[in-house]
Amino acid sequence: MKTSLKKLQKFTALRHDRRAQKQHQSLAQDELERATQDMNDMRDCYDRLLSAAAATANSVYEFSESLREMGDCLLEKTALNDDEESGFNLLCFASSSRRKVLLMLGKVQFELQKLVDGYRSHIFQTITIPSESLLNELRIVEVSFHR
Repeated sequence: MKTSLKKLQKFTALRHDRRAQKQHQSLAQDELERATQDMNDMRDCYDRLLSAAAATANSVYEFSESLREMGDCLLEKTALNDDEESGFNLLCFASSSRRKVLLMLGKVQFELQKLVDGYRSHIFQTITIPSESLLNELRIVEVSFHR
């Protein structure tokens, strides 16, 4: 009777160990699935961030080019006014003031262009480059998961 009781206890313990092992495997599988989903969510988030940064950088580039063209146009207009003022006339004072304003506006356009170009550079330094680096690290982790 003692031997059959011991056999029953061993069987029960073995059965309990199998259940615990299955639960452990199930928990590990759930954890792996959660980690995979988290990585996918992170990759999607950074892909969207990179896309938005690229669109912003492109728009900023176009804006910068427009500022440069406007500055060039204003400075050309100033140069044309200099050629027209070779003789003295009563409108000389008005033309001189207009020329100074156009010259100042042209210079401001170029200063704005420098600021906008700096902003574009900061987009690359603070968003694009770190995000691409993180995405590359995620790809490496994904490859190691699949192995």
